[in-house]
Amino acid sequence: MEFNLSENTTMVADTARRYLKDHYGFVTYNEQLNQASHCDPARWQLMMELGWLGLPFPESIGGYGGELIDVAMIVRELGAALCLDPYVDLVVAPGKMLEYIGTERATVVLQSIIKNDEKVACALYDCHAGYSVHKPTASIRDGKLSGQKSFVPDGGCANRVIATARIGDELALLLVPLESCEITRYRALDGSRYADLVFHDIEIDDGMILSRGAETSRVISQVIAWLQALDCARMYGAANALYQRTLEYAKTRKQFGAAIGSFQVIQHYLVDMFTDLQQLESMLFMVSVKAELGNAQERDRACSAAKAYYADKAVKIAQQAIQIHGGIGVTEELDIGHYFRLMTHCSLTHGHRDYHLDRLASLSEVNGLG
Repeated sequence: MEFNLSENTTMVADTARRYLKDHYGFVTYNEQLNQASHCDPARWQLMMELGWLGLPFPESIGGYGGELIDVAMIVRELGAALCLDPYVDLVVAPGKMLEYIGTERATVVLQSIIKNDEKVACALYDCHAGYSVHKPTASIRDGKLSGQKSFVPDGGCANRVIATARIGDELALLLVPLESCEITRYRALDGSRYADLVFHDIEIDDGMILSRGAETSRVISQVIAWLQALDCARMYGAANALYQRTLEYAKTRKQFGAAIGSFQVIQHYLVDMFTDLQQLESMLFMVSVKAELGNAQERDRACSAAKAYYADKAVKIAQQAIQIHGGIGVTEELDIGHYFRLMTHCSLTHGHRDYHLDRLASLSEVNGLG
């Protein structure tokens, strides 16, 4: 079966590629690595003008009505460029959360994100809780929030955070000002900015409670599915860029009087990389369609299959690229090792390979496929 992108989706991808070629390069990436904030005002303004901030959301609330595949094409190009701008973390993740909540209060906050008036992050994970997001340890008692959140991708510049917490036995989503939290910021493996948050008896009023109850779990699961698909998109962009660089290197690097690409073992490596890349592209198209499905089990099976496959094959491409480049492939001055870090990081976010293989097996058993 041949899958062709629509004209609009192709245009989104081409525009993203041109934008990054003109405004982001390896020099920019290296500068951004050491910056406390990854929200460059000029680039963020350009992203708004390109329509990226509104693309994932319905036209009825000020967005552009794009689908997941459209957003995936942007994220694919961000991965290819090693771009650290937290588009997914501060636009897509909180925005889809607010869209799915759907209340008037949530819509107002979402519109402020689309207009570039504020930056909102998502705090879904707890330290030592693995990838569980539905049983947070943070809780509200007597109107005060206490607890902690770990691995919060805030780009070093968010001003509010959507956090999971418990209100009695109910799961809830809260909108909390970051200035009211104790914050420890750090750089992740791929260079992006993360934070650990501690809540010390923060006063919570009714306006800060975005959602609570059984529906909250469904909202979170839908957003996680989007993020898992976009992990794959970012990894595909990086893997494709790595393959192109490695192919060019094999053509020009000479050893024993000949280009190393003429050696049979190198040719075998390159063929393996190429075939894996084709399969990764097909898997990306599949998960970009199925991660939006209303059928939760089919959606989650697709996301786990894709994440498990990417954690194996995309990381393998990065390893082979380093193998062909040799020692220079792990130097700071060359981008090869940086792509490897990106893919290793993405293979671990929102569920590592073993987590997704286990989930895929359990979902298959539930549906009589095992």
